[in-house]
Order: sequence, then structure tokens, then C-alpha cells
Amino acid sequence: MPYYLLLPLAAAIIYSLGSIVIKRALAEGVTMDQSFHLTNICLGVSFLPLLLWETHPVDWSQVGKPIAMGVAFFVGNWLTFLAIRRGDVSLVTPVLGTKVVFVAIGMTLLTGAAPTPPLWFAAVLAMVGIVLMSLTDLRGGQKVGFTVAVTLASAVFFGLNDVIVAMWAEDFGIYAFLSIGSMTVSLLSAIWWGVQGRPSLWLSGTRRRWAAAGAVLISLQAVAMGIALGAFHDPTGVNVVYASRGIWIILMVIVFGAALGNSEHREAGRGFLWRVVGTLVLTAAIVIAVVERSKHPLS
Repeated sequence: MPYYLLLPLAAAIIYSLGSIVIKRALAEGVTMDQSFHLTNICLGVSFLPLLLWETHPVDWSQVGKPIAMGVAFFVGNWLTFLAIRRGDVSLVTPVLGTKVVFVAIGMTLLTGAAPTPPLWFAAVLAMVGIVLMSLTDLRGGQKVGFTVAVTLASAVFFGLNDVIVAMWAEDFGIYAFLSIGSMTVSLLSAIWWGVQGRPSLWLSGTRRRWAAAGAVLISLQAVAMGIALGAFHDPTGVNVVYASRGIWIILMVIVFGAALGNSEHREAGRGFLWRVVGTLVLTAAIVIAVVERSKHPLS
């Protein structure tokens, strides 16, 4: 395995852990807005050093493009936090992986080509995986529809974020592009915080520790993915490895859930087994979509 694929592998593991930690922070009494804003601030700070790595001449007249990326990421991130607050991370994280399918189909359509049979198969397989994951919950009358819908909407915006990066980042200067986009996320968060009436972001005790840990973990995995996509020209391999986060979250909930205050695998009962099956189906769909998309790069 090429050594650089350790970056998306680490990002997948760190993201899974970060989502569990954020869920714990919310259980400790941290509000969704507090965790959301703190994570966005940390994200902007974490990407700032990448500006020092930029060697490509930056065309500042095109600065609207990384700003557009930041807007898409901001909306996707807010929807993700909403989904995590309302639903289980063992459901939300795997469903987020559908963004790769959206990107594959979206990029194909942007080139003027019709999606190939494997891409349509991947899309159908992804939907089958989602149904399997929520099958028992739906039968039991639990309200998972909202969580799945919000998570899918989040995946669409994150997919749009990836499309923007794929189309414009390299010509702009990818490290500067990622840094400006991430700082845009922080700025939008600050603006939204002001619109909300500047609610307190001060936390103490265990709430501060869990919220800070979640913010740092989510930011670190984002930087790892940014470097992996920016420094190495293998988006196929990077995205396939990153798709493993759906499996990692299942394993972490089972192995470390109790230590992190997460009991989803026990509370979901038989439904958790269906989540495992659905996650495997969904992961297969993601791999098919990424591999097929790599055969038709953007011109």
C-alpha cells in the first residue's frame, strides 16, 4: 500500500472517533451550536499553516472559488451536527459516505456524459444500504427518517465541496485554496454566532474537554484529507480508503463505546446488526463509484 494512503486511513479513524466524542459532548450538556462553532474555529486555525506550503502562484482574482467551497462545507457541517444531535453516529457516519456517490455522478454530469451503468448501480446499492441500516428502526416506529434525510442533505453539500475542489483548487493553488476555504468556514461561523445573539462559548469541566477534543479531532482529519488530496494525485485511492470510516465507526461503537459513554450497539438491539450489514453494502457502493469515476477524469 502506498504510504500516503495512511493519511486517509488515519482521517477515517480520527473522524469516527471525533464523531463519537462530539456525541458525548452533546450528552454532557454542550449545545449543538457551541460544539459547531468551536469546531469551525478550530478548523480554520488548523488549515492556516498550509498557506506556508503554497508554491503555486495564487490568482487572487479567483478568490470567490475557495469562498464558495467554504460556504458548501459550512452548510454541510451544520447539517452533520444536526444529524449527530438527533441520531446515532453509527447511522450518521456511514450514510455520510454517500457523498462519494453524489460526487461521482455529479462530476460525470458536469462533463456532459451520462452516468455509466456501474455508477447507477453504485447509486442504487447505496440506497439499499441506507434502507438496510434503518430497516429495524423504521419497523419499530422510531423516527430515523429525519436523521437520514438531514445526513443525505449534508452529504450533498460535502459532495458539492469536493466537486468545487476538484474543478478549481489546482489552478488556484490547492493549499491556499483549502486554507481560504476553511477560514471562510470560521468566518461564517463567527457571523452566524453574532446573528444568534452571541451565545456563550465558554465551557468548563468535562464539557470543555469533550467539546475541545471533538473539535480538534474533526479538524485534524480534515487537514489529513486535504494534504492527501493536495500533495498526491490519487483521489481514487484516497477516497476509497477514507470510505472505511463507516466500518471504523461501527467497530469503535462496539469496542470503545462503553468507555466513551456510547451505548448505541446495545440500545439499537437487532437494528445494530442491520446497520453493520447496511454499512458493508454502502461501503461497496462507495468503492464502485470511486473506481468507476477514476476511469473518466475531468478534462
